[in-house]
Amino acid sequence: MSIRTFANGLMAAAMSMAGVAAHSAAPATEDAWQGNYDARQRYFETTVGPLPADILKMMSMLVVWPGGGLFFIPAPKLGTGLAVFTTFGLTNPDMPTTVQATNVEVTSDGKRSTGASATLSKRTAAPQRAGYAGYGYEMVMVAPMHEDWPVNFLQWAVNAEIGHDAGLLARVEQNGGLSVEEIDVGDGRMVNVLIAKAVAPLPTGTLLPAGKMDVLVATTITDQEMRWSQRHGRSALLKKLQEGGVGQISVLDRSSIVQ
Repeated sequence: MSIRTFANGLMAAAMSMAGVAAHSAAPATEDAWQGNYDARQRYFETTVGPLPADILKMMSMLVVWPGGGLFFIPAPKLGTGLAVFTTFGLTNPDMPTTVQATNVEVTSDGKRSTGASATLSKRTAAPQRAGYAGYGYEMVMVAPMHEDWPVNFLQWAVNAEIGHDAGLLARVEQNGGLSVEEIDVGDGRMVNVLIAKAVAPLPTGTLLPAGKMDVLVATTITDQEMRWSQRHGRSALLKKLQEGGVGQISVLDRSSIVQ
């Protein structure tokens, strides 16, 4: 499935909900919300490139994450044929969410999502870090621009954070990075990833009107690299990836830099 098909399907779909009405996690005026959005957009456009006209919406998150979505940004500054796949809205001022969706059912015509239904209920919002905007970060994956699977990874990350209070930023800081095994990214493909704070020349973060925004980068790693990181540490693996010329760029089925 192409990214364009994915985007068109989600943007065209209608979603019906039963249960409580959605409310933001914290009061935020429309001007404050938009100002935060615009500042984040300027930052990504300065460091990566122009944002596409349409944001990719996640069907299962349309109500619990109404102002968020995913962007696919061509990134020639970072390398020929590369793109930045990024969440866009985890640092919204109405995050963390105070609602949850259960019994989500997505309908499809076989090619794209056409609608969804779910039951909404109130929930206790995840703790918000003082001085940070929303969840405190946006998640990025840098990969060849013709690939679609990074979108599926970002959906996993958003579901982990918004749906299950994963606290990914805190985990990364506590452990010098976070490695996750066997994430399903579609078409029978599973990936291991190292999640760490971005290193220049990737965008590393900025101060938004709502607070600080860090940038976390997920990089695909091999089985050997996963085992190596468990023995030597995640920060040591990131250093190895940088020394080996891989950096924080995700390429499926590449050779391992460790044995």
